[in-house]
Amino acid sequence: MSLKTSLLYCCLIYYVKIIRASEVGDGCLSNGENGVCVIISDCEVAVRAITMNHSHHLQRCGFQGITEIVCCPHSSEITTTAVYRPTLGPRGGDKSLRVADRECKKIVDTYNPPSGVYILGGEFAEEGEFPHMVALGYRISEAYVFRCGGSLISDRYVLTAVHCVNTLDRIQPSIVRVGVVNITGDNWNDATDIEVERIYIHPDYSRPRKYHDLAMLRLAKRVPTSRNVFPTCLYTGEADPTVPLTVTGWGVTDVTRAATSNLLLKATLNIVPQESCNLKYSKSRKLPNGIVNEQLCAGDLSGVMDTCQGDSGGPLQGLTGLDGHYRLVGVTSFGSGCGSPVPGVYTRVSKYLDWIESTVWSTA
Repeated sequence: MSLKTSLLYCCLIYYVKIIRASEVGDGCLSNGENGVCVIISDCEVAVRAITMNHSHHLQRCGFQGITEIVCCPHSSEITTTAVYRPTLGPRGGDKSLRVADRECKKIVDTYNPPSGVYILGGEFAEEGEFPHMVALGYRISEAYVFRCGGSLISDRYVLTAVHCVNTLDRIQPSIVRVGVVNITGDNWNDATDIEVERIYIHPDYSRPRKYHDLAMLRLAKRVPTSRNVFPTCLYTGEADPTVPLTVTGWGVTDVTRAATSNLLLKATLNIVPQESCNLKYSKSRKLPNGIVNEQLCAGDLSGVMDTCQGDSGGPLQGLTGLDGHYRLVGVTSFGSGCGSPVPGVYTRVSKYLDWIESTVWSTA
């Protein structure tokens, strides 16, 4: 047998071993810890490691097509379940899921998110990566200007910030643009644009204070869903998520020139404890009660990645390894400048579930 033939034979044996070990659900051992072979996007430990370090240390089980299968430690399954376990409805009962969780189950059962693992951190988003992300369009001088973002939470409703609809110039968004990462084009587009039919402002909002900065848009028609257009799940947990959070938007990328991006950007932020965040905003007259429980702070301690003008109303979301779907944790509200060590403030979605459910799924 020639050297070339021997090498080919050895490679074939190695390849067969990988294929045999690549089946999802097989038991495995990674770094001395028992685990199970899963698609990489279903393993929270792998997703978190790639998000933070652009690589992971887990043992590879093999591949499913071109998708990597890794040995995911059992401990990661416990963490994921604790973070994203559905909460019970207001009336309680082991069999009673609240409306938002029930609707989320429909999303998970219907939509398969992209299998690729995306590297986060101030990069351009991929098409279909955030199918719930929409841009709010304002009719100005016979053209549409996109000033804010929002999240599709059903096929008829978008969640955004009040200050995106209750503006000083009294110009309200008249359309939303869906299913695109590039919002170039200031004319109506039949393929991507949908008219806004009605605007709901949270009843407790009072300008100029920054509390209860939450609004909903009812669209003039139901959104045709696709791989690039699909509602997102709402985060219903009481505790802060422990997974990295991702913010997305078309906002300002150059504060010196106030230049915005036509391409959707994404960045990873960390939750900042409420006490620490309060110290940063203690002198704000628009926050007489400081940062409250209905708000969430997140930022990048290096001051490199941040939300800015134009990102308002967009989502702060966490990716769960349990089912590969994002949960909407917060809505971008405000900050102190752009790209500074001062964390941004987000409206905490889980505190407004009753209002959201009663509006969006009133007949559910």
